[in-house]
Amino acid sequence: MKKKIIIPLSIIVLVFLVANIVTYAYSNENLFEFFFADNNAVQKKITNNLLTRENQKIEIDNYVIELEEGLCEKKTQLGYLVISVSDKNGNKVDADIDKKNNTIKSFGKDNRFTFEYEATGTFTKYAEYKGNKLYIYVSFEINNEIWQDTDLNKCIKITDTAKRINKKYKQYNFNLKFADDCKEFKSKAGVLYLSPLGLRYVTNNTMDELVIAIKDENDKTVNSLSNSDNILSESGQKYNGKAKVQYAAEFDELLDLKKVYNIYINKNKLEEVK
Repeated sequence: MKKKIIIPLSIIVLVFLVANIVTYAYSNENLFEFFFADNNAVQKKITNNLLTRENQKIEIDNYVIELEEGLCEKKTQLGYLVISVSDKNGNKVDADIDKKNNTIKSFGKDNRFTFEYEATGTFTKYAEYKGNKLYIYVSFEINNEIWQDTDLNKCIKITDTAKRINKKYKQYNFNLKFADDCKEFKSKAGVLYLSPLGLRYVTNNTMDELVIAIKDENDKTVNSLSNSDNILSESGQKYNGKAKVQYAAEFDELLDLKKVYNIYINKNKLEEVK
């Protein structure tokens, strides 16, 4: 007579939960592993208010285009996205990927789908395959006033060159979510916005020498950036009808805003806006 093997329900539930946690953790490593030098638990905790996992999907014929992760901040106007593209039949999705730097130009049969960026600033797209599934990693910086010129949530569009509406290619977009997780500092010359992702300094004049020092409660330098080292990008735009200059930078490691107490520009302390 065979003995019955009885597995307690609590053990089954525990195994199920562990399996789901492992799967969840693995599937959501993409953004941190790809974009940031240090993707440990401390870094992830910093961005709890920024990271979104909404799984927005766009289905076009056999293509499933999914926004898996987003890490975007409103006032510094920086963002990172992970987009996956799969075929409903499990086939490998075609893509035009540069073999040297892994940037992607288009995807789909006959280069059917392309990206369009409706803001001004940097917009970079990298891609890789995991099995037959295509993963696209997007980073972007907006250097114009978002409330004046840009629909921030819809600034990235996917163009379908196989379909037309009123003689124009059909376009799709995700509804991007931007968190407002930022410290603001001001000086006589301008305003500086600081988020875990980076900074944006808007001023009236071009500065030949610009050094921005971020310091903690003990006045110890946490980070220092300079335009002479090409760490800060410079762009000129109109803000509310007036010419302005913007300096911006993306951080290699996410910044814990709780550790930031003071900002100095060329050794001059800025006042925090509460």
